[in-house]
Amino acid sequence: MYLQNKYTNWYNSIIQLANSRELSSDVYTEKHHIIPRSLGGNNSKSNIVSLTAREHFICHLLLTKMTTDNAMYKMKFALSMLMNVKNIGKGRYVPSARFYEYAKHGRKQSMQALWTAEKRKKHSQKIKLYFENIEKTSKKELDRRDKIRKSQKSKIWSNNAIQSRLHNCLKNAKSRKGSTWTIEHRLSRHRTYIENNLDIALKIISLHDSGLNNLQISKQLNITWDKVKYSLQHRKDFEAYQKYPLNIP
Repeated sequence: MYLQNKYTNWYNSIIQLANSRELSSDVYTEKHHIIPRSLGGNNSKSNIVSLTAREHFICHLLLTKMTTDNAMYKMKFALSMLMNVKNIGKGRYVPSARFYEYAKHGRKQSMQALWTAEKRKKHSQKIKLYFENIEKTSKKELDRRDKIRKSQKSKIWSNNAIQSRLHNCLKNAKSRKGSTWTIEHRLSRHRTYIENNLDIALKIISLHDSGLNNLQISKQLNITWDKVKYSLQHRKDFEAYQKYPLNIP
């Protein structure tokens, strides 16, 4: 995992110097794990050292050059994350454009190494299997949705984030302007919706036939009123797909 090279020697020298000195209280410092936690390090005092912001950046840069295989990708990812730290102190080190490019390129490499085509496929199957088997009215699923809803409500958007989001929305709207949906596109989307929502649509139809109105159904199944409306408007297609899937265009 660790290489014995000049970068390792430089790293050890910085750590030894930091452990043997005493800095005044007005010097800006940051805590650094000598053995990174992602590589098996812990939070013990012997594994933590106070570094200046510049030393902290250099140490993370050296870690990407003194490790191998998966450890190297983890260190490249950590270096990229360090670049995203806000300037919380006047002593915060700002790396050069060359180092910034190196860190971002390293993060891309680390993500590509982590999320291989096989792993992405397994993860996609896992998510699909979860939503196929989960009971949408179960306590576990309701708690998960409630947690997401609370997180979204408590999220604070900065002015820059709002402007960026607005800019992207306007840009996407401009790119779509003038484009037309063919009949084939609409039928394909309708068929996909039927395939993905067949079970819940059949429950909606059953509850509607039992005498419940749209609002009562949406509350009982904890779904949107629009989903109830769409399922009832196209109940013939859902019922036909249940019997003869290939007949739906």
